[in-house]
Amino acid sequence: MVRRIGFLLSIMVIGFCLVGCLGISGSENINDIITLLKAKVGENVIMAHIANKGMSFDLSTQGIVKLKKAGASDDLLSYMIGKATGEFPFELGEEFMVHSPATYEHLTIYPVFRKTSLEIGDYITLDKAQKNKVVIISELSSASVPTVLIKNTGVKAIFIMAGEIIIGGKQDRMVSFDILIPGGKQVRVEVKCVEHGRWHGKSVEFMSGGAVGSKGVRTALQFKDQGEVWDEVSKKCAEINISSQSGTYGAILSSEEVERKSKPFLDAMSQGMKGDGIVGMIMALNGEVVCVDIFANPKFFVEIKEKLLKAYVLDAISTEETSTKLAGKQEIIAFFDELKDAKTAELKKYDANCNTELESDVLIGNESRDKDGRLQHLNLYRK
Repeated sequence: MVRRIGFLLSIMVIGFCLVGCLGISGSENINDIITLLKAKVGENVIMAHIANKGMSFDLSTQGIVKLKKAGASDDLLSYMIGKATGEFPFELGEEFMVHSPATYEHLTIYPVFRKTSLEIGDYITLDKAQKNKVVIISELSSASVPTVLIKNTGVKAIFIMAGEIIIGGKQDRMVSFDILIPGGKQVRVEVKCVEHGRWHGKSVEFMSGGAVGSKGVRTALQFKDQGEVWDEVSKKCAEINISSQSGTYGAILSSEEVERKSKPFLDAMSQGMKGDGIVGMIMALNGEVVCVDIFANPKFFVEIKEKLLKAYVLDAISTEETSTKLAGKQEIIAFFDELKDAKTAELKKYDANCNTELESDVLIGNESRDKDGRLQHLNLYRK
């Protein structure tokens, strides 16, 4: 009899251990979410909290009913079910892993990790080059709208991304294509104007604007003409109710109202984008993948991350919210599968790197590689 009781106790202990391993943490997480719902915390904040804490869930039918009674929407439940099924992280092709997203209202950003980091040399960004005083950006001797002169006076190569704004000269410009400028080299760089109403100025030199253009402006820079770039700048200013005498994109960057609206998005995105090893981001608005930026390695990406986050958020605050639905694994994979049938064409070639256009029925993008064929930057946009 004693042996039998001892055996039953052992089974009970093992059972309790198994329950603890299989689901107690998930149940506790569900209770945490119910507490937040009862406290009237917004679901966008709850999703950001889930992503930041790396929460997982064991959602039974009873658990779903409890959450629904506490006020959870179908969008929140779908998000939690995605966590329960282990949808994230998942493999994206042979090179990448996509991890759980950060979300706020209708904006979702998915961090991308590379399985094997690529060595591409020791580059520095435009902002770091300016800080180190090793870059000079100036108008040509006979000033020309579509071209500026950039000189790298340092030793390390400077990488400048398509869409980076340079302020000054006779008018503000944006760099049209990714470019790599080796140490000691001077290069004529293709740009487009993002300040329609000015062609004068005491200085012929520029400085980095510390920002990257929004999706529509970046797309126009690389794949459309000057007139359409101006149209996109005007459109973005109108969407967020910004006026400027010279029609400059810089007015958006200096707006206190834009800064105020952006802050909660940036706070949520920054929390979700922490961690070593991130090489890029996938942006979704209203549950639809709309933009991708992936770089060669984490060291390269971390220098550009904040600029890109601000550009993504600018698109979010100027887009009408219609849904907090999330793009899941299948939507992301389907978007990337478009690359299999994408047509390719040389977009812009410089001495140290080449930009290649990628286009399908759904997306258009650019793949920038150095002269040895090593990937620097892949950026994709939904049409």
